[in-house]
Amino acid sequence: MDTNTRDTVRGPAYIIHEFERRAYPLSDGVFRVGRDATSDIVIREPAVSRAHAEVRAEAGEYVVHTTGATGTLLNGTAISTPRQLKDGDRLTIGSAELTFTRSKLPLGVSVVDPAVEDVLTKRETISNPILGASREAGAPRKGGPVLLLLLLAAAGAAYYFLMIR
Repeated sequence: MDTNTRDTVRGPAYIIHEFERRAYPLSDGVFRVGRDATSDIVIREPAVSRAHAEVRAEAGEYVVHTTGATGTLLNGTAISTPRQLKDGDRLTIGSAELTFTRSKLPLGVSVVDPAVEDVLTKRETISNPILGASREAGAPRKGGPVLLLLLLAAAGAAYYFLMIR
């Protein structure tokens, strides 16, 4: 095997979430990290943007792109431009430590199957209804039980005041 073939043939690449001890396989697509429930790694912290960072396959290598408003650290240094990842590089997003690797996974790290939905980390993004959070068009409002209780309280109050006279 010549050196050109050896350079282009690479083993699988992973992003390891150190706290969870889980490895997320990278593919040719975009791998997203952020607070949004559609991210590949969801980090539920206010300091993390909904779409905080992306890891993209570019020319046989993986490149991290910071897309969030708050900082992303690569090996302890803040980045603002795309950077190529090397084996062992550490990304810090919020309090999460993520490690890029192309080598053998450490003991105790489980590989996440991207085809199986991860119900423990995937859920609707928390939104604030007071700030005008969007809801599906035509979706019923959830205030029905509260309205019913208010109507019953008003009827009880009217009955009480009418019976006293």
